[in-house]
Amino acid sequence: MARFLPPFFALSCVLITVLGHVTPLHAGDFLFQLDNDKIADTDRHYTNGVRFSYVPTDPILQLTNTTDFLIDWFGVGGFDDTSASSRRVGWAFGQEMYTPEDTNSTVPDPQDRPYAGWTYLAATVQSERQDGFGGFDQLDTLELDIGVVGPESRAGETQNWIHRLMNVSESNGWRYQIDTEPGLLLSRTLKLRTQTWAPWGQNALPHTTGFDLIGHTTGQLGNIKTGAAVGATLRFGGNLSQDFGTSYGTFDPPHKPSSSFMWSLYAGTEARAVAHDIFLDGNTFKGEPNVKRKPLVMESRAGVMINVPKFDPWGTPGFRFDLSHVQRSREFTTQDKSDRYGSVKITLNF
Repeated sequence: MARFLPPFFALSCVLITVLGHVTPLHAGDFLFQLDNDKIADTDRHYTNGVRFSYVPTDPILQLTNTTDFLIDWFGVGGFDDTSASSRRVGWAFGQEMYTPEDTNSTVPDPQDRPYAGWTYLAATVQSERQDGFGGFDQLDTLELDIGVVGPESRAGETQNWIHRLMNVSESNGWRYQIDTEPGLLLSRTLKLRTQTWAPWGQNALPHTTGFDLIGHTTGQLGNIKTGAAVGATLRFGGNLSQDFGTSYGTFDPPHKPSSSFMWSLYAGTEARAVAHDIFLDGNTFKGEPNVKRKPLVMESRAGVMINVPKFDPWGTPGFRFDLSHVQRSREFTTQDKSDRYGSVKITLNF
């Protein structure tokens, strides 16, 4: 873990320095997300995920018309009553890496998770409204990922390049990863947030400190993953009504700017029904390498978040930092124990 932290902080400093010179024309919300099992002192299975996301402030740069088909085909029930100007359209680039537990062997154990990589481009659309379904505050997110799995994802080269920089042993079995295949993944997440409950009798105040509960459902469809999930997150903090909390799974769009300082401690869980997972089932038209996946997976997440608003007189951007520990139950039948990893998300609002 000590070897891992310096490169991460160096990359964060570079990111903040570069984005600090963003011009007003190209202003917006930027997200850097890093999932890594080294943060949780392990090294196997979902071993690394990186994502860069951008939601432009300028409607022209949002290219709203290019995502209208997502709303028309898959936006029923969440985007019907919102105008195009009120939606947040963004773009993302990401890469995920999966390895077996034994990465020293040149021939991987056929009973363990196969090597796999996934590199993609994504379009995201968000719609937020008060008094949504059931009278709760509602956030709807649609995302379409288009990319490639297999050797052309370059995940193996990326992982071993980073390991060489960190003076860590390389993973030797990438030549046995799942084959190259174009990938498509459509995801939709609905979040419902309760009113903040303050035990000290200040529920009506907008800047109160207290508790809230966020329920969510997620559906995924594609040759990458197909399934559905339901979960809930309990939060304690200040100004909770400005935010819809953390996201489960491996993606998160940039969060919108807050108008005042907010913070939260949170813990939650999600139950996920898995109908298909290419990283376990193998390629669509070629099953091997593969393992027998479990149809139900549980995931728990606990963490801390702070959000500092923009300060225009000094020209400083808004800053959101989210650090969480993720525990995930066994995903395939021959897996001997659950997995864990850490997730770091940094959002800058210009």
